[in-house]
Amino acid sequence: MPLSRRLFVMTATTAATSGAAPGLPLMAPTSDVTRLREFRDRVDRELPEDLASGARVAAEPGAVTVDLGTTREVDRVRLAEDIRHGQQIERLVVEARRAGAWVQVATAGAVGASRILPLPAPYGRGAGGSG
Repeated sequence: MPLSRRLFVMTATTAATSGAAPGLPLMAPTSDVTRLREFRDRVDRELPEDLASGARVAAEPGAVTVDLGTTREVDRVRLAEDIRHGQQIERLVVEARRAGAWVQVATAGAVGASRILPLPAPYGRGAGGSG
């Protein structure tokens, strides 16, 4: 099913929580659909490229390191977790390599299906965090 349909059609699981008979599709109000589409367009516009696609990833208990392979300017980090298994991440720290050392550039609590963390300054090539 295309993403746009999954975003805007929900199915009631119980009559008590939704006010509708179980299993009946619920349509979101047009104004909500418009806002969700605007949000999707903004995310696509502001994050047009997945810099981590093809990156080397090393995972160990409590840490994931993503090596982009080359210096890239980054001004935000988008994170996601598989929420089908419930919340896995309670707190996180994002670090960037700067002048040969790891420095903390962002922290957050839960991630959920998707979270975008803006960095206080761009890091990478030609930016304050080049390293």
